[in-house]
Amino acid sequence: MGEIRSLSVGRYQALLIGLAILAFAAVVFLFNLLPLGWACGIFFGACYLVLAVRWPVWGLVLICSLLTVEGIYAGQLEMTEIRLIGIGAFGAWLAHMVIYRKRVRINSTFVAALVLFLWAGVSFLWAKDTEAAALYYGTFAQQVLLFLLTINVIENERDFRLVMASLLLGAVATSQLSINLFVTNIIERARAFEAQDPNNYALTVGLAIIAGLYLTSMLKNIWLKLGSVLFACLLAFPLILAQSRSGWLAVGAGLIVFLWYTKNRLRSILIVGAVLTGVISASFAMGLVNITLIQRASMLLALRERGSDRFDIWLVAGKIFADNPVLGVGYYQFPVVYNRYRADTPGIRKDQVPSRDPHNLYFKVVTELGIVGLVLLGLILWNIWREETLPRSKIPWITAVLLAYVMAGGIGISIFNSKFLWLCLALASKAQTLARERLAAEEVG
Repeated sequence: MGEIRSLSVGRYQALLIGLAILAFAAVVFLFNLLPLGWACGIFFGACYLVLAVRWPVWGLVLICSLLTVEGIYAGQLEMTEIRLIGIGAFGAWLAHMVIYRKRVRINSTFVAALVLFLWAGVSFLWAKDTEAAALYYGTFAQQVLLFLLTINVIENERDFRLVMASLLLGAVATSQLSINLFVTNIIERARAFEAQDPNNYALTVGLAIIAGLYLTSMLKNIWLKLGSVLFACLLAFPLILAQSRSGWLAVGAGLIVFLWYTKNRLRSILIVGAVLTGVISASFAMGLVNITLIQRASMLLALRERGSDRFDIWLVAGKIFADNPVLGVGYYQFPVVYNRYRADTPGIRKDQVPSRDPHNLYFKVVTELGIVGLVLLGLILWNIWREETLPRSKIPWITAVLLAYVMAGGIGISIFNSKFLWLCLALASKAQTLARERLAAEEVG
């Protein structure tokens, strides 16, 4: 049976090679019909697609490397090049599964995420604006599929490190864009492009910093370790200049958990403190600190201040939850019902912009999907923590850091539909699986 299967796989590989040759010939032919840039783009895209079919993790690597340029508003939810890359990566993984006859791997966390997705679909029955909800429900489906893709294409520790490296290098590659945007327009907050949400950008940069810490602790080559830590320190500049207090809070929570897991905590705290002091001092020395940044930093823990409506929005969210505690108002209905409840909520500012986002992951879930949805979200987080029923001493620190990071980041930003959230959850879950496989190998050895 093994020889028959090997022969079958060989035929599939021969077919794949033949298709690649035909694709190459077609691109060469198109060089005479298309501009040079288009022809080169098609050629390298085809090559990368073949690479992703053979090793699907490379498709995920490309997605992660572009994470810092996501969140660009392009005619609301129409097709963009980044979304096309995601479709290509998922298609390459499916082709890999068929060609190499592999099975789809799922875990309890994915099942919980799928149940939450289905519950969001059921909530359409009592939603007031199903058309708006349907658009974002498709986005939700893509995030669940991203979770499934991540836990399948990462097959070993090397793949995991590769994905973390792509997060780090992608953020470093775009950091100059964000710093230039801040420098050329001092009233702007740092981000890759003007249309990008600086809060989401800051969270992505923070994730890249965590990736740098992970690579520093896991890599053996001294030069790679040094490069990882230097890149992580470099990313502290765009993180600060993005002026996202939610991003700062999330990174702070992740660093606290990271320091807790280190062997020599005092030394690690001193090193982190020295790095932060150096980055802040360098920011002042280079003239990168303006009055807006100082004001936002000084009001880090303030709920009510000029220019921020979060506390009033949360008061409205509390009223929405009080009227719809179990089922919620329906998926993506908070902006729809916000203005009506805003008028009935006493003690809030009257100059708020109507149809606001809840600016909080937990308020978004509990107001739109009710207590049922919040319980399902909690089940997802708990399943990640206990995914492989590992002894607590064997739970990898990266899982704890990623969980702390997303849970803290969700306090001030509604990250429910963001690729950032579901990628973090998938990486945290996969780290547990890899830890279980490593522990099993040690026990056998």
